[in-house]
Parts: sequence; C-alpha cells; structure tokens
Amino acid sequence: MTIGRRRSLDRWWLGSRHTGLLPTLAPPHLSPALAMTLLVLLHTALTLTWLGSYVLLLSKAGPVLHEPRVHRALGRTTGVVLIGFGIAVATTSG
Repeated sequence: MTIGRRRSLDRWWLGSRHTGLLPTLAPPHLSPALAMTLLVLLHTALTLTWLGSYVLLLSKAGPVLHEPRVHRALGRTTGVVLIGFGIAVATTSG
C-alpha cells in the first residue's frame, strides 16, 4: 500500500467530522445544498489563503533560514525539542 493511500485510510474521521460539523454552521434560510456549497467554497478559499500566505512568508524568509548560523540554531532548537518530547513520552506512565 502506498503512503498516500495509507494516510487517507488513517484519516477516515475527517470526512465524518466535516459532515457532522458543516451542517450546524449552515445558515437556516438557505437550502441545504446551497449552504453546503457555500461553506465548502469558503473552506477552500480560507485554506488556499492560509497556504498561499505560508508559502509567501517562507519564500521571503528562505535566504535568512539558509544562513549557516541560523540553520545551526534551528537544528539545535528542534533537536532539543525532540529530545524533550522523547523524555516526556518515556517518563509518562500509560
């Protein structure tokens, strides 16, 4: 099984969450089909805006993030965070 399919199968609950949540947000004066269409389009627009902003921010920050000093600092910081998470997981009982 490919990784993409595996991830899709692992996230089956996303569809149930959306089908359970979106109707509660629909305006009552619109037909259900129109309301759901508008909500899906709004969700798509917000997702594209968020991801576009993220790409723009990272493209502008790219040269700074590739400086050796910043690159080393980010590597050390993420290493410390991951070690901390590992210690937290190892010390919790459960």
